[in-house]
Amino acid sequence: MSGAIKIPGGSMTWLMEDAIQPGVGISLAEMKVEPGQMTELHRHDNCSEEIILIEGQILQRVDDQWIEMFPGDRCVISMGSPHQTRNIGEDTAKMLLSYSSGQRHYKKLG
Repeated sequence: MSGAIKIPGGSMTWLMEDAIQPGVGISLAEMKVEPGQMTELHRHDNCSEEIILIEGQILQRVDDQWIEMFPGDRCVISMGSPHQTRNIGEDTAKMLLSYSSGQRHYKKLG
């Protein structure tokens, strides 16, 4: 497991990926987004992504749609779909992210 890495709006902690366990073929991370903050608009061209909201309240953008999420909600993002997360709550939002690749590609958009 890696330590927290600062990202725009919050942090990511990688729990599993090929860099941690070679050949595992999946990626798993904990993401935190601070109140009032938003992640970059981006996409993954080689994998799908599932987001499970653990704590907080967010708006999750998938393509051009914004989805309001509460703890326990999940969202699946298809390979190549533009997406970003906005924390609309008063507390830090905490999510579990899983990817269908151990070496996911990240492409910043906009």
